[in-house]
Amino acid sequence: METSVARALVLDAIRAPGGVSGRPRVVGISGHGGAGKTTFARGVAGLLGQAPAQVVALDRLYAAGARDAEGLRDLHDWPVVRQLLSSLRTGPAGDRLRYPTRQWSGEEGVHEVPMPSVVLVEGIRLFWPDTVGLFDLTVWIDLDPVTAGARAVARNREQGDDEAELDLWRTRWLPEGVAYERAAEPARLADLVLPAHV
Repeated sequence: METSVARALVLDAIRAPGGVSGRPRVVGISGHGGAGKTTFARGVAGLLGQAPAQVVALDRLYAAGARDAEGLRDLHDWPVVRQLLSSLRTGPAGDRLRYPTRQWSGEEGVHEVPMPSVVLVEGIRLFWPDTVGLFDLTVWIDLDPVTAGARAVARNREQGDDEAELDLWRTRWLPEGVAYERAAEPARLADLVLPAHV
């Protein structure tokens, strides 16, 4: 499936009748590292007239001590993610989207942008049986973790990552991706399953 067609399917689902009123729709886009979810989410944002910075990226929401985290759900700051998404779904929409951030380095800050009409949230391991209810629409970019990981290594090498960072794909990210798929079966949880554009 061409990327443009896949994005059009997501837009159709976002605009389907029976949507929400008085607040933005909340759309989760997930897939394994290297599957293309970030690029896809930014493409959908562009079609909606939104800036890339208005996409909520889990890469801004790491948990404290994420580098040493051992559990599949310990990588991201789920209390912050839950609070943000719950407030978007239950409260009246404000004019700003604002939330605390923590980078992989541990650096903390605050991210603030104009509130989009559709809040796109993207990242790995986003879908679990107890988290899909935080979204109005869930989209899984389907690519097996091994192929996705190989793509990610090639991308990160091109970006200049050192060998220690690249080796994390072999020792951590790839095994955790395989374990996540077995534990959560994210494709079964998603409203839309779209093939990755390889």
